[in-house]
Amino acid sequence: MLQVLKRLYLKLFKPTQLIVRQDATVKMLKLPSWVQACSILILLAVAIWIANASLKLQENGDKLTKEQQNLAQLQAKWQIEKSQLQAQLAQQKGMLDQLSQQHSVLESLLDSTQTTNDNVVEGELEETPTDLDSSQPSTTVEFAPQASLLLIQQRQLSEQLGQSFSAEIAAMQESIDSAGLQLSSDFSEAQGGPYFQADLELVEASFINAIDQYAVYAQLATMIGQLPDTLPVAQEKYYVSSAFGFRKDPITGRRAYHKGIDLAGWHKTQIVAPASGTVKRAGKNGGYGNFIEIEHANDITTRYGHLHTIKVKKGQQINKGDVIALMGSTGRSTATHLHYEVIQGKKHLNPIKIARAFNK
Repeated sequence: MLQVLKRLYLKLFKPTQLIVRQDATVKMLKLPSWVQACSILILLAVAIWIANASLKLQENGDKLTKEQQNLAQLQAKWQIEKSQLQAQLAQQKGMLDQLSQQHSVLESLLDSTQTTNDNVVEGELEETPTDLDSSQPSTTVEFAPQASLLLIQQRQLSEQLGQSFSAEIAAMQESIDSAGLQLSSDFSEAQGGPYFQADLELVEASFINAIDQYAVYAQLATMIGQLPDTLPVAQEKYYVSSAFGFRKDPITGRRAYHKGIDLAGWHKTQIVAPASGTVKRAGKNGGYGNFIEIEHANDITTRYGHLHTIKVKKGQQINKGDVIALMGSTGRSTATHLHYEVIQGKKHLNPIKIARAFNK
């Protein structure tokens, strides 16, 4: 076997002579068999290495292409997630703006009211914070349910406030009707100030309703606050000696219509203004004796007769509770008392009904 290989080797790689001519000289180079064999082996190794390198290069190129494709997919996925996150953040910001705006509305309504139920409602409002920060990734998962809960709580509070204002309005209107009063629906008298447009673009309908109900409630409360809703003598210092309406005249004994009420008390008992107003008349006035007439808001006038001493003068501005006179028995009177009338427009009203209507 070795002989065969040797003969094949010698046949393939015969010793060869090369003639190299350089200028005028000629040289003979011998290429032994082993040199030829080594050269062939070297060339074969180089060819194998080049082929292997080409394969690896192709493989690396395929890997690079695949990695580039994966990178492109990841970038596309990242862009989608980025868009989704931006949309989520925008939604969260919108909800935060709505929460903040509605929270401000609720705070303003609560700050404007002075009812006993406000303490409970305000306490609930303080337990529903609106300072969630949508810029913090750690709150992203929890934001939506928390914000939804806050919106529900705010909506419930706004509905509760609206119902409360509606109930108050109904109660005040009932008191006004029971007193026989007519209050003007024109709320523009003696009002003004810089105009600030209410920013309510993100506020729900229940909040708008609560605001409208409060506006009516506040106007009615203001108007009622201007009414002579109390009697002009301290409760423990008088008794009603003659009621409003038909009676037997104390002097003639005939049927007569009493346009006010008589409040009997001690001589020189203090008489106070039941509401703010302007003194229209102050002095003697026939059967009224010493007499005062005061103009109030809502076209209401009050009259005071049989006074011992007058403490005010015509044109004077007075506040509710100011002492305006002392009780006496001047004019057409049988004993010390105050004759008190309430008139709206040209209609005489029962002062007892007014006092009872607004002091339940």
